[in-house]
Amino acid sequence: MKKKLCSFVSTLLIIALLSPIVAIATDYQEPALPGDVSVDDWFSPHVIYGIRYGLIHGVSKGHFLFEPNRTVTRAEFITMLGRLHEYGNETIGTPDEGLFYERYLNWAVEMGIIHGNENGDLMPYTYLNREQMAVIIYRYIELFDLLWYFRYSPPVVGIPFQCLGISAWAGIAIEQLRGLNLVFGRGYFYPQINVSRAEALAMLNRVASAVYDSIHPLPLPHPTNATNGN
Repeated sequence: MKKKLCSFVSTLLIIALLSPIVAIATDYQEPALPGDVSVDDWFSPHVIYGIRYGLIHGVSKGHFLFEPNRTVTRAEFITMLGRLHEYGNETIGTPDEGLFYERYLNWAVEMGIIHGNENGDLMPYTYLNREQMAVIIYRYIELFDLLWYFRYSPPVVGIPFQCLGISAWAGIAIEQLRGLNLVFGRGYFYPQINVSRAEALAMLNRVASAVYDSIHPLPLPHPTNATNGN
């Protein structure tokens, strides 16, 4: 009789412990995609995770649009990077003061993540190209000592990128990110090609998945199975 009672109590305890997990999985609702993103788009999972990490908030009032194929500007990319940092850290600057990107741009300059041109112009509305994005990402990873988050990433073998046109100041960052499985290419990197908003979000999600979910490289897990880094 005692054995049966103990078994019954154990069963009740297991059910009680599992119930919150089941409730969380049942209550989870996939965030609504922006009006200009389809579930068939290659970047739709990145948009879902971009919303989860708080990297994107849409680009128009009244309805949520992402404009995935538009070239990302320096201000937009730094804003998404700043929001990635905020996801697991303190709020940067004072929200709702100035232009949408100002507090993130000031933070990036103060941290040495971005530099202006020879005239000190930060060029917030200038389009971002692939080598510039790589340098910004690498500076961020190095600055905040995040390299160890990628320690479980499969090692990359092969020769360095062979394409011409990689700037001297960008070469080290690009090769380091290649070794971390953060940039890809079959021998070519195309450093001068501008980055779309979807491509920028995909890059930042790769960093976020490694840092906050300990999963790298993508594909990302379903949010109900991910560990929140907050």
